[in-house]
Amino acid sequence: MKLFNITFNHRRLYYYGLILTAICLPLSKFALSISMIFLICNWLLEMEFKRKWEELKANKSIVVFTGVFIVHVVWLINTSNFNYAFHDLGNKAIILLYPIIIGTSEKLSFQQIKKIIIWFTLALVTSSLISTSILVEIIDYPVKDLRDISAFMSHIRLSLLINVGIFTLGYILFSGNFKNKRIENILGSVFIVWFIVFLFLLKSFTGLAVFLAMFFIVLGYGSFSIKELIPRLFLQVGLITVFLVIASYITHSISKFYTKHTVDITNLDKYTEAGNTYESPNLNGVLENGNYLWIYVCEEELQKEWEKRSEIPFYGTDKKGQEIKYTIIRYLASKAYRKDSVGVSKLSDQDVINIENGMANYIYQNKYALYPKIYEVLWQIDRYKKGYPVLGSSVTLRIIFFNTALDIIKDNFWFGVGTGDVQDAFYKQYEINESKLPKEYRYRAHNQYLTFLISFGIVGFILVFFAMFYPAFVHKGFRNYLFVVVFLIALLSFLNEDTLETQIGITFFTFFYSLFLFGHENSFRTKQSDEGKRY
Repeated sequence: MKLFNITFNHRRLYYYGLILTAICLPLSKFALSISMIFLICNWLLEMEFKRKWEELKANKSIVVFTGVFIVHVVWLINTSNFNYAFHDLGNKAIILLYPIIIGTSEKLSFQQIKKIIIWFTLALVTSSLISTSILVEIIDYPVKDLRDISAFMSHIRLSLLINVGIFTLGYILFSGNFKNKRIENILGSVFIVWFIVFLFLLKSFTGLAVFLAMFFIVLGYGSFSIKELIPRLFLQVGLITVFLVIASYITHSISKFYTKHTVDITNLDKYTEAGNTYESPNLNGVLENGNYLWIYVCEEELQKEWEKRSEIPFYGTDKKGQEIKYTIIRYLASKAYRKDSVGVSKLSDQDVINIENGMANYIYQNKYALYPKIYEVLWQIDRYKKGYPVLGSSVTLRIIFFNTALDIIKDNFWFGVGTGDVQDAFYKQYEINESKLPKEYRYRAHNQYLTFLISFGIVGFILVFFAMFYPAFVHKGFRNYLFVVVFLIALLSFLNEDTLETQIGITFFTFFYSLFLFGHENSFRTKQSDEGKRY
């Protein structure tokens, strides 16, 4: 196209738009929107609508994939909350954009796919380094919880992108389909190692679970393609060993959590060193690091000594909004201190700051260890099983969300509640169940499969996943490593997240799905020789 005597190379601009999208995805929602507008404008200004229409007619799987969006439109019939429904459709419009734009544009070469992945990797490195700088307090950024170090998006979404980075970059380095320079191999290997380390620093259980699942799937499947017996057996034995080490660590962590320090209830001291009376002991099974919470508690001394150490009153709240007296008692128990004036006097200044910040166990101050995260999950589950409140507990809240979702599905099995009524259905069901959760905690399912079932019932659910799987079968996408990686990461994430209910989640899935399935005419399973192709 020529405008104001300027000739635009739309094919090159399309390629740059894809690179821009890959860069913006881990770094900026706003810039990501700009990149989408850029691609749309370039596609429209390129014209050639007749050719594009013919390509759409010839490649019906693109239209089938957009059926995910069409289902959302059709199920407006079953909707009463149109305000939210149209908001949701605005987000889901992304499902139309990438497959149509990518599917009707000129196909990319392997070298161009490689460059897009490299730019995406560099953006991920930047995002992860910024998050790490926040973690180690090089960058001053408000952090109430470890998940807050992800400054640009949900820490779970970031962990999913990190997984995409690990397994797509690994393909570039080790598949043999690309002619890499030595420096590319070195830097790429360093980036992969860093991404794995960063996943553990981020401590997103969803991200770690997806990584481990993909690790065993990719290497396990790949091991059978190794023709030489010794290397194949070495890799397979190595995978089994890694699995056993992980299982052993988790088993040890569970055993450590439930180990109780023996207490003779008949021989407990009745008085503090100051001569005050301890409250009646209660061995109700609530523990911190194996120490019973409700023994050696003297609230009078706790209040007096605490208020000498902190400006937050004993009956106030910590910086997480929790009743600080319980945070103090848990923290003291975690260090095996008595809950009296002597126990508080043993706390260091850093301990006091930790408690003020809402840290209920001293092991949580180790930001780099994995065990504190495992401990936190086990503690939440243990509390839930014993019937204690679950506010602020992500694991146990998800159990409640899951059970509430199942109740909604039972009553709306065939056709669901409609595109815009999911949250309303949850509010209603919480009331029916007489839930004790405050309204601000009455969230949705946090499970994409359940969300689709609630929205569209089993009929719409089948249609949505037919729209996702059919193009993959038609294009032999399950022989395409890059497509399989992205598809599996998304499907795994659906178990613990409403991945397709946010801009980042929808873009991550739709962009890479379209790029790796519709963006290249060849399968990635065989070596190609198109390294030199350019627009």
